[in-house]
Amino acid sequence: MKKFIKAAWVFLPLIIAAAMYFLLPMFPKFTEYVFSRGLFRIVTVPLGFVTSIIPISLTELLVVLALPLFVFLVILLIIKLKKSPHRMKTALKAGRGTVCAAGFVCLMYMICHGTNYYRLPVEQLMELDTSDKTAEQLLEVCIILADGAAAAREGLETDENGCVVFSENVFTELTRAGSGYDALDDQYPFLWGAVWRQKPVMLSEAWSYTGITGMYFPFFVECNVNIAQPDFSVPFTAAHESAHSRGIAFENECNFLAFLSCINSEYAEYRYSGYMEAFKFCSNALYAYDKDMWAQARAHCTEGMIADFSAENEYINSHKGAVREVSHAVNDGFIKAQGVSDGALSYDRVTELILAYYFS
Repeated sequence: MKKFIKAAWVFLPLIIAAAMYFLLPMFPKFTEYVFSRGLFRIVTVPLGFVTSIIPISLTELLVVLALPLFVFLVILLIIKLKKSPHRMKTALKAGRGTVCAAGFVCLMYMICHGTNYYRLPVEQLMELDTSDKTAEQLLEVCIILADGAAAAREGLETDENGCVVFSENVFTELTRAGSGYDALDDQYPFLWGAVWRQKPVMLSEAWSYTGITGMYFPFFVECNVNIAQPDFSVPFTAAHESAHSRGIAFENECNFLAFLSCINSEYAEYRYSGYMEAFKFCSNALYAYDKDMWAQARAHCTEGMIADFSAENEYINSHKGAVREVSHAVNDGFIKAQGVSDGALSYDRVTELILAYYFS
């Protein structure tokens, strides 16, 4: 019996993680208060604070070192097996260690991110009415967003092509991502978080070919931002990843909170980024419904805004390819595995939340 218990304990982290994955979706209120506002914060707040102190991306460093580390471990195992007089025992010991490590990784993922897919939805937490809205209401919001972007853009620095550029270095700009959330904390305390530094990825140009503009890495509670994208998009991306670090899992909810935090930021470049990205989502939805109404909204865009959108399209088109398609498929599959039926398309559902915000 003792041998069985000793052999079985290595599966315990994996069993707990599996139980959380299958059971918590049935109890969203329990998940909200025990995990998302409880265990998640207990683990991620101190960890996120510590990793925020380090200026470089630990996630990027891990990616760079992952292959050499894997090769090293395989070689080390082969050497141990050759030298061991009891190769079967050595192999079993290595297998138990691998299972235990995998189980711990799964458990940490669930604690630091996975369980947040099963908490109460943002529209319920913020008392938003997400019922169907009319095309006229969508047009009205598009105009509000375009006018907001135009106003926020005044005074921002631009380059020789008329595109917005940062007035500060990117490290300083990324530390400003929490400004808008600070303004929301009193009204929405579930958004409180401790990550104060979003990390710029040095290999962003290569990363751009995956089509990924940002990534939250739960094991370091770290928000990584692709800085090769046009400057006007960077603040929104940083705010989106920050929402993940504050306990929000669904992509449409992160997009909405990124928008809300950006327009409440004290920094104009964040307000501009928030209005621009929200306008893009909402105007795309309007275009799919009525192109003439879309043209009315588009008329509220200034030449500078159009230049920024053009730079973004050029950036996207210059990084298309097979790598991007594979990356999209992987991301889509990952999101669907969390119970999100429309996968990567869920990003676009932010329009419902933006409309609800303006008409609740």
